[in-house]
Amino acid sequence: MRWLSAVLCATMGLSGSGCASTVTRLDGEFATPAGRARDACERADWLVVAPTRAEVVEAGAKTAMPRDDGAALYRVGDKEPQSIIALGETLTHPPPRFDEHAEHVRKYDTKRIVAAGLGTAGVIAIGVGTALFISAFRSERVQSPDGTSDEEQRINGGRAATGGITVGLGLGLGIAGIAVNPSHAERSRAEAARYVFLPPTDSRDSVLDYAERHNQAVRERCEGDTDLSR
Repeated sequence: MRWLSAVLCATMGLSGSGCASTVTRLDGEFATPAGRARDACERADWLVVAPTRAEVVEAGAKTAMPRDDGAALYRVGDKEPQSIIALGETLTHPPPRFDEHAEHVRKYDTKRIVAAGLGTAGVIAIGVGTALFISAFRSERVQSPDGTSDEEQRINGGRAATGGITVGLGLGLGIAGIAVNPSHAERSRAEAARYVFLPPTDSRDSVLDYAERHNQAVRERCEGDTDLSR
């Protein structure tokens, strides 16, 4: 049961719940022509482009190598980067190379969901099978011809067999969940794709241009709201 629980712990916490520990914001930020947010209205939706470290286990490697040449998008004052996937789904214009980032993350998240489902089904099957197996054994008091009574152990063979088969099925599902569950290397690459733009695939200039266009739109909206309130 412990190892099946480990599968659940590793797979149920889907990435939407927070930023990966493999991604870290570095000091400073990259300037854009729009400059900094000027008031509370702009700060609410403003995007900052900052240098970001990603711990990535490259294909064929065994250990993570820190890459400090990445860039990520942050809200003003935040240390946690914005999800490229979430931005692409909520904003009018998706971030650069959104489709490539989304596809990489989708494959990883799908494997985690499948692994979690198999692990959960395995735990349930083991629990049900164990209960069936235990319930197959019961004691009955039997009256003897001489008037005395004794306890006899009765075994429901069909129920015991069903319980054993169900436990075996649960173990098989748990093993399948472990086999499907993504490795640490896959996780590091998926979380980098979720949060970080890395060269040479992702051009920093394209990220800065995206942030500039987004922030200019935020500024125009806030200025329009100010004019209407007068």
